[in-house]
Amino acid sequence: MAATVNAAGGRFTAAPKRRRPGTRRKLSPSMQWLLSFLLMIVIFATYFVLCLLLTPYNLFSMTLTARKVILAILVILLVGLTTVLCIFGDWKRPLIAFLICLMLYIPANFSKIPEIEYYRNLWTQTAYSTMSHQGLMHLFLPWVTGQQVRRVEAAKMAQIGVNSNGEFLENQGDAWLTDPEANAELLEEIEVYDPGFAALPADQKAFYTLFYELDRASTEEYLANNPAALKNGYEHILINHSALGDGGTSIRTRLGEKVLAIDTDNKILIVELSAYDPRNGSRSRGVLAVAKDPSKLHLFPATTLPSMGQVAGRIAQNNGGVLAMTGSGFIDEGGVGLGGEIAGFAMCGGKTYGSHYSWGYKRMELHENNWFYIEDAPTSCSPGTTDAMEFQPSLVVNGKKQNVGDWISVNPRACIGQSKRGEILMLCIEGRRKDSPGCSLEVCTDILLSHSAITAMNCDGGTTAILWFRGNPIIRCSNSAIPQGRYLPNAWVIVGN
Repeated sequence: MAATVNAAGGRFTAAPKRRRPGTRRKLSPSMQWLLSFLLMIVIFATYFVLCLLLTPYNLFSMTLTARKVILAILVILLVGLTTVLCIFGDWKRPLIAFLICLMLYIPANFSKIPEIEYYRNLWTQTAYSTMSHQGLMHLFLPWVTGQQVRRVEAAKMAQIGVNSNGEFLENQGDAWLTDPEANAELLEEIEVYDPGFAALPADQKAFYTLFYELDRASTEEYLANNPAALKNGYEHILINHSALGDGGTSIRTRLGEKVLAIDTDNKILIVELSAYDPRNGSRSRGVLAVAKDPSKLHLFPATTLPSMGQVAGRIAQNNGGVLAMTGSGFIDEGGVGLGGEIAGFAMCGGKTYGSHYSWGYKRMELHENNWFYIEDAPTSCSPGTTDAMEFQPSLVVNGKKQNVGDWISVNPRACIGQSKRGEILMLCIEGRRKDSPGCSLEVCTDILLSHSAITAMNCDGGTTAILWFRGNPIIRCSNSAIPQGRYLPNAWVIVGN
């Protein structure tokens, strides 16, 4: 209530107190904090855009002119907010906000604490390898991104010239390709594991030679409990519990893997395994398909190219396939590509697509002799190549494990290879799920080596990783909205009998 005084016989209201000349109304504390943190965002955004302008790596899809315009806008905002806070605010709040942001940002970008360093490298390598979040990665961690790019490039360069040796491959299991029972080394190996093998009837002996991975005790127990599986004899056993939600069978392999399917007519064994990544102690669900007859493998293109691709299952069905997996990568700007534009070079039945990748990438070639060969991507295809795709990195060359460098991210994976007996190995690891985060490429390599891989290469992973068998996807796509997987330009397919 305004103060009053009595004067000259009346009551008069006192005049309000005037501000001193040069003083201004202060912003409320909450508004000052809000503007302070907004100022910090603008400061860091300006720093990021400057880094993008100065870095030699063009990972962010933005022209130089656009970056300069954004930088100019940020500078104007920076000057404006600073002026407002200087005139109407308290300099202590912006300083505190800046220190808080700095305390969070510096450890994230530069800390050598193992846990922070691991997850920082994990995120940057994930973004780099999936090709869809490189801009954000570069925006938030520009210097770490530069280091990551250099490490990945170094690993790529180290693989240049590390190619398949034709003599090495052709001296492998040639006898296995035509007659598994002619492989004396394999028969001795089976007899050591299963002393009763030699006394088996001819049909059973042939079955357990073809699928030498099986544990005979658990297989026979399953067949006893499911006699319908034997109605056409051991020569034509078809067991298929590979579809998602089927749960697999009680049959185990010698390595303890759960058997999902046995297709004797098409010589296919499919197992479920656990991919353990020691870097973070996680376990993820993996599925390995072993196709015993490499002559049935082809890289088939989508019939809708070049406008768009098709899911792996559709490509397989178009070509009489019973088993299919991810093939070539594709141009995927913003993560919304439709699979119509092949990344790198591909050959499907002698017909070529796309153009060769640069040095450091590798090419997986399937030759007329039904063996996989790995060569440098920029070179011409070797004589006798019928099908080929390019990606990176190679995992196993001439039976030797390759250094996959910084490909340590926990991600969905897709890899293809060939064993010393000529079997085609198709491996997919589910990822980006709470119960199955994914794994590094080193883990994939070790799994393939446990199945005697002598040649293997990484394929496009992430949401693109898919494995399909007899009408159904048999791994969960990392995007649950597209259970059949993404549209692909081509797919590796095992043609059925």
